[in-house]
Amino acid sequence: MGKFEAITFEIEDKVGWITINRPERRNALAREVWLEIMQVLVDTENDLGVRVIVLTGNDTQIKGRSAFSAGLDIKQMSTAGFGSLAEFLGILLDPNEIMLRYPKPMIAAINGVAYAGGLELTLFCDVAIAADDAVMGFWENRRGLASGLAMILLPEMIGLRYTKELLLTGKVINAQEAYRIGLVNKVVSHEQLHDAVMEMANDMKKVAPLSHKWTKKWFFEGGHLEQRKCIGALWAPFQELFQSEDVIEGFTAFMEGNREPEWKGK
Repeated sequence: MGKFEAITFEIEDKVGWITINRPERRNALAREVWLEIMQVLVDTENDLGVRVIVLTGNDTQIKGRSAFSAGLDIKQMSTAGFGSLAEFLGILLDPNEIMLRYPKPMIAAINGVAYAGGLELTLFCDVAIAADDAVMGFWENRRGLASGLAMILLPEMIGLRYTKELLLTGKVINAQEAYRIGLVNKVVSHEQLHDAVMEMANDMKKVAPLSHKWTKKWFFEGGHLEQRKCIGALWAPFQELFQSEDVIEGFTAFMEGNREPEWKGK
């Protein structure tokens, strides 16, 4: 397995820990993060030395709070030019496909802020365990974007009403609320997060690898296959959205000290 720049990968008792390692950017999801996560999943798919995958963020605190991931790297996206945002997000199709098809259990260890694309990343995991000081929300909706993957993956997890509430308000919720609505499986103290994740992973390791493979295959082909078609259909309408004046204003407002955007509906 190659050397990584944006993540770290460590194996602990056959549990592979993928850690987004960009604490100075609150573990924002740059291109490199997605590509390196994809590489780990491809390389471990048939490796019996890895039975479970955990996704988490570098736990360094910035302004008193850790981050799982604050979402897509807006600085990188804006540098690329607003007209190429759809192209930027187009690279997510391969990782999305690989995560949906991945034959081993995946656990999201939500150690802090999980916003926008960072929260959407947890939706690809089979189980999510959150620290009690974690906060979550589809923040990008307040910047002129739309949480396309959440529209597809979230309703079966928490129901249509809660999905619409989160997406139409873009509000942030705490870990306890996330547990109440079914967005996470368990909430533990920040200090207990690692041990709680390992306890869950060790329970998963008691199941035969082929049982995991076929259980996840049946989930994918029974429901996620239709979701995969929907994900593929997202990019045409999103290309129009990404070139709108409101998206430019939303990103500009964020870069200008996170001021309130002035929407035009264009």
